[in-house]
Amino acid sequence: MPDHSAHRASDLARDERLIVERWLGRALSNDETISISAYRPHEVPGPRKRQSLQRKILDQARETGSRAGDISDQESDDVLGEAFDSIRAHGR
Repeated sequence: MPDHSAHRASDLARDERLIVERWLGRALSNDETISISAYRPHEVPGPRKRQSLQRKILDQARETGSRAGDISDQESDDVLGEAFDSIRAHGR
């Protein structure tokens, strides 16, 4: 049995669409795609594993940041601000 399903809003039956709109708390546009995934939650990692994961994330962030070259903190903040603004605009 599949764990993932995707449907165009325009293809949903009326009752299906109403359920999804209720879950989202807003009306759907006909050009939207609805994606549903079912999964079993994983166990919360212990303190050592969390620390290890945190180190990996920080290492990846440092490595990515090192590729930015010689830019100022202000330029970096401006680029990040533009990216966050763009993400927020797409979520509306």
